[in-house]
Amino acid sequence: MRRAGWIRGGLVLCVGVAGGCSNPDPANDGDGGGTSPVTSLSAGSSDPDSAGTDHATSAGTMGPGTNPGTGPGTTEGEDETGPSIIFDVNSAIDVGNPEGCNCGNIIGFSYIWIANSTQSTVTKLNTQTMVEEGRYLTRSDSNGNPSRTSVTIDSRAVAVANRNGGVVKVWARPEFCDPLNNGVPGLQTSNDANYLPWGEDDCVAWFVPFAYNTQRPVAWGPGTLNLQTCEWEDQVLWTGGCQTGVNTWAQVHRIDGETGVVLDTIDVNGFECSSLSPYGAAIDPVGDYWMTNLVPGQDRLAHIDVGGNLVEVIVPPITPYGMTVDSQGRVWLESWIGSGNASAARYDPSDGSWALANNHVANAMSGIQEDALGRMWMNYWTYDGDGTNPGLVWIDGETMEVSAPFGIGCGPSSCRGLSVDLDGNVWSTSMAQNMAFRFDPDTGTVDTYNQLVGPYTYSDMTGWALQNSTCLPPEG
Repeated sequence: MRRAGWIRGGLVLCVGVAGGCSNPDPANDGDGGGTSPVTSLSAGSSDPDSAGTDHATSAGTMGPGTNPGTGPGTTEGEDETGPSIIFDVNSAIDVGNPEGCNCGNIIGFSYIWIANSTQSTVTKLNTQTMVEEGRYLTRSDSNGNPSRTSVTIDSRAVAVANRNGGVVKVWARPEFCDPLNNGVPGLQTSNDANYLPWGEDDCVAWFVPFAYNTQRPVAWGPGTLNLQTCEWEDQVLWTGGCQTGVNTWAQVHRIDGETGVVLDTIDVNGFECSSLSPYGAAIDPVGDYWMTNLVPGQDRLAHIDVGGNLVEVIVPPITPYGMTVDSQGRVWLESWIGSGNASAARYDPSDGSWALANNHVANAMSGIQEDALGRMWMNYWTYDGDGTNPGLVWIDGETMEVSAPFGIGCGPSSCRGLSVDLDGNVWSTSMAQNMAFRFDPDTGTVDTYNQLVGPYTYSDMTGWALQNSTCLPPEG
């Protein structure tokens, strides 16, 4: 089996032999008891010894900014339990030869996009410098209550779903933004933890309203890789939601990634609409869409193909919380507070089989994501009942064995968000602590960023999951 690791600026292939790439075994790196060195960074500080200063700058004319944590927003921090190819939305994706173009991912930058749920903003945090390079409103009324974020396969943009309805797209870099988007000459955009009023930031590409009172899932499809330009084209965004009391079943939409035009509406028959249904989503290696709910006793996993056709609704053996798809096309569900006496469950669409990770029970409400070495990372609040030092564990993608725990400084029942960046660091977010944690699996070092506002995000915050599933297809 091949594993590969992306780096900013190129592709590194990790051949399955010892020493092919760094392959640390965290279980042998100590007891995970929280002795890892920790560096804390504040907004605007790239120096661990600097206290940091909040400031607002922009290229061109700058509109009025708002200091982090003081802007308008909901006070509800919901504590949830070859030639160019013509795009055909009804055909399977064609990525061509991804490795021939390095899968279109020589990008030169790496961000994690974290939703500040109680502020109705999203933070753009540089994963290498730990400096916040932008913050953006996610809805005009500052009452979006955003949660899930999804990054395009080329890392050029993010989409954010508002739990109170609506999806927004934000460009990642000034060079991608339209300097006349707000009608004022010159580029006006946020460069730090201060954000501009709605309609003034040129890097907010579009907003699509939905008449929903629950809208969580959001996931970019990869689109088509143009092998002449080595760029991704015709990217489509998937999202799910519904209006409780109106819709019987959850609905799914595909959105034109360039224009924001809604392409279709898919009724997911057999997938009930409720306040926590639908809940999470991810894209598999062939471009199909997978979606979960969070309704204990009425657990659902929906499969919709790339053409927008409902394939089936499956009943998983656990109550899912976080979810992802690995590089082999298998669907992983993190187990909601240890449901089914397991840490996670793995579903293989090729034969319809389930496997449970239950040699240790990492109890949490957590995201889950695969790294380049086939390890499935997740948070834990308690580990086999011990909650003295919450942190991270990983699950072997093949054997399903749960690793030793690694305390990273999470507060009790706090860390939920989980993502892997393009350098292989594992990220966690704590809504209660207003913090993001960056964990280096090679060294055990933990760095933190503490200027977030009610960060509740556990989706593909970096774009790595989409790259991993699309660019690294399974080999026999």
